[in-house]
Amino acid sequence: MIRLLLAVTSFLMISVAHAQIYKWIDSQGVVHFSDKPHPGSEQITIPNVPGYSPPVGQNTGGQQNQEQQSTAQEEQNQYTKIAIIQPLNEATIRNNQGFVLVAVEMEPALADGDNLQLLFDGAPMGEPQPNLVFQLNGIYRGKHTLAVQIINSEGEVLLTSENITIFMHRPRVGMVPGTRRN
Repeated sequence: MIRLLLAVTSFLMISVAHAQIYKWIDSQGVVHFSDKPHPGSEQITIPNVPGYSPPVGQNTGGQQNQEQQSTAQEEQNQYTKIAIIQPLNEATIRNNQGFVLVAVEMEPALADGDNLQLLFDGAPMGEPQPNLVFQLNGIYRGKHTLAVQIINSEGEVLLTSENITIFMHRPRVGMVPGTRRN
């Protein structure tokens, strides 16, 4: 994923480096820039940006090189942190529909093939997903615990967050307008 991002960024920088840029000032004194000439515009020359080329390593053999890459990738995918950042521990949530958003923070980013599993009161809630935000609906009143696990493609748990406790408060019948009996 990172390599793809770097390739796209490099491509965009190359295309920008070859584009011609024009500058002009309008009647109100506002400076404008464009890639198309405008009456009274001047062409701006952008200096070449120095690039970086990593040193070329020696290849000692295809099999050994693949093993080194897989070992490096495993080390790179070792997760160091996962935590629930919303809601806060021991938060009181007041919501008539029992709606809760759970946001997760982790380091490093989730690797391809890995997913997050939300645990609600110790049991898996829904299917594992690659998103860092979970949406819960219809949560009953009372005390509940939340935790998140990182699960690889084989279903193995790689890391689990600390449990947090939330308190769901929902009004009872008669407290919400439209539910009162006269």
